[in-house]
Amino acid sequence: MTEYDLLVLSPSEFEDFSRDILQAKMNVFIESFKTGKDGGIDLRFAKQKGNTTIIQAKRYNNYSNLISNLKKEISKVKLLNPTNYIITTTVGLTPHNKSEIKKLFEPYIIENDDILGKEDLNNLLSQNKKIEEKYYKLWISSTNILNKVLHSKIYNQSNFELDEIKSQIKLYVQNQSFNIALDILNKHRYIIISGIPGIGKTTLSRIITFYLLSNNFEEFVYLSDNIDDGYKYFKEDSKQIFLFDDFLGKNFFDARDLPKNDDKIVKFIQKIKLSPDKVLILATREYILNQATLSYEAFTINNIEIAKCILDLSSYTSIIKAKIFYNHLFYGNVPIEHIENIIEDKKYKNLINHKNYNPRIIETIIKKQIWENCEPNQFYNALKRFFDNPESVWLQSFENSLDKFAQYTLLVLASIGTPILLNDLEKAVKEFIIVNNYKLLITFDSIKFIRSIRELENTFITTNADSKGEISIEYQNPSIYDFLINYLDGKNDILEDIINSAIFTEQFVTIFTTKNTLQTRNAKILINTEHINCVKNRLLILESKLINSRISKLNISKSEKFYFSKRKGFIYSFLIQINNEYSNSDKEIKKIIYRLFQKNIHFKDSFDNNSYFELLKELDLSKLKINEEEIIDKYLEQSTWIDDIEYFENFKELFPTTYIEAIKSEIFVDKANEIIDNELENIENSEAGEIKNRIENIQNNFNLDFEDHIHELEKRNSEMEDYIDHQINMERDYDKEYEREDREEDIIDEIFNSLKE
Repeated sequence: MTEYDLLVLSPSEFEDFSRDILQAKMNVFIESFKTGKDGGIDLRFAKQKGNTTIIQAKRYNNYSNLISNLKKEISKVKLLNPTNYIITTTVGLTPHNKSEIKKLFEPYIIENDDILGKEDLNNLLSQNKKIEEKYYKLWISSTNILNKVLHSKIYNQSNFELDEIKSQIKLYVQNQSFNIALDILNKHRYIIISGIPGIGKTTLSRIITFYLLSNNFEEFVYLSDNIDDGYKYFKEDSKQIFLFDDFLGKNFFDARDLPKNDDKIVKFIQKIKLSPDKVLILATREYILNQATLSYEAFTINNIEIAKCILDLSSYTSIIKAKIFYNHLFYGNVPIEHIENIIEDKKYKNLINHKNYNPRIIETIIKKQIWENCEPNQFYNALKRFFDNPESVWLQSFENSLDKFAQYTLLVLASIGTPILLNDLEKAVKEFIIVNNYKLLITFDSIKFIRSIRELENTFITTNADSKGEISIEYQNPSIYDFLINYLDGKNDILEDIINSAIFTEQFVTIFTTKNTLQTRNAKILINTEHINCVKNRLLILESKLINSRISKLNISKSEKFYFSKRKGFIYSFLIQINNEYSNSDKEIKKIIYRLFQKNIHFKDSFDNNSYFELLKELDLSKLKINEEEIIDKYLEQSTWIDDIEYFENFKELFPTTYIEAIKSEIFVDKANEIIDNELENIENSEAGEIKNRIENIQNNFNLDFEDHIHELEKRNSEMEDYIDHQINMERDYDKEYEREDREEDIIDEIFNSLKE
């Protein structure tokens, strides 16, 4: 009989395992419950009405702890008064142990067979292959398998410690990437596991290796430095696994290695593909793989990426992320007092759903044992600081794996923000390198830029193309922005270089602030007097040719097509931002603001009404050349949407006399009617209710007559409400998604509440 190490399962996993194994044994459906519900019940079933069997799953490492806990359960069981009471446990039990437990729970435990210890569960598991396959982390950690692996021929074993694998198996959370990887291996005989730093590439590589060793493979070869060991230990007619972790590490890109390693790796892959008794597992960071495919013709020609498995955080469900976090806390022996601090008010949800969630961060927290340096009631805050500042995940990759051009591309991107068009980023990077060439000692060309984008893609950035072929760039993960802010903070020379080469309005405000407040301290970089002087000088240079980079995604009606649109109007919102950030710090910047607003005093941007009126209210109008009638006339000329009419009321405060005359004029009345007529022609029935309310307000504020329009909107809104009622009566399936999400939250709560037991 195979001896399984049941302690490799966490308490929640052991409860699920107990349910599945007993369902198979008894051929019944067993209910599962949230932790703590109906105290004393983990699982329950009833074969006949009134006959209830309660099951308790107890994960302990020795009999003393088990019996101590069971004694606390006696009062709960008496209160529940079940027909039968069954216990499963990870502890090995003697006949005497079972008799002692049975006596504790008389008359609820009917037979000693209702107490299933480690040996009983091992026996049942060996008879149920489907359950064995489902809990493969249990199977591959069994004593038989460990012994088999231990006695396999393992070359370079110092890099494949058995104890390290056993600890990784405990922490590993089963997910679809394992099966996807096996499918790729079965099809191609090799696999490239890639992804961002800290996502779990090495862990998955080792778990697969261990699984294969336990599944009739005879030898394992760890390739630590180069592919030469693969050729050295390759044996015909022997079932071998080759693992090359970080196979495109930084040393691979030394100039002396360029002509030889790419061809050797490709030839070894071809050799593996022709050998039915061999597999090759390659792991690398995605951006390094991108570097390699750009640098080495052999990789591109042979299309080695066909067997690639990308590990992506987006494929991790909330439950998987919760289990990863839970496993690290449970096996990390975090004190219960500290754990209670994150369970309190369900604070763990903030970390599971944190934009910077990454398994590497959790691993770092456990390795540093940060609970030793903080009070229990501060544990959550200490954890959150790690998530808020994810430098541990990205720093090494940024400094040691990216070339200088790619590094600067990423820093320039940080100064602008995302999303941004590829062409605009290229312009900004080009300006940065040209202006600072005397310090950077690198030159710009478009080929280098595209290479840097490909190097960064799928690790630091993602690209997307619209229906016209325009390419946009965004961060691959929100934590990258946080890392870049922390990386740049304090690097005054680089910050000056960025400001001195800025060409987009966003580069003056996206990452910089002059205000040392709680709101800005972690989101932006506090700049000094020298930086503010650089901002002034650069604004003076760009004053007559300011451009912006912000884009929006516009969907094409009734199709899946979309295109990226550059925002034409931006000047007012930019001036508001500059005014808020810099006007109190530098008088010359204040003068620039007045000059730019004077040039744009006549309204130009229907999407920037709020900023326009904010400037009129905040600036000293006596310092501007103002013609009230002309400003109002030009505003009406540019007005297109209902928003423009609503914002018109701001003139009441700014120019009260001119405003009263304006709203009585035929020009205003005609423009208002034109806009409202156009609005009704272009809205969907779903918007009718909201637009009706807005038109009623306009009618009251400006003493206009829109009763016919309001009546039509009431009719359309009523039709929409009837349609919605009909849909609700015909289809209620939409509730299922909410039920699923509620159930997901219940499962996560159950997982973390079990840490208290």
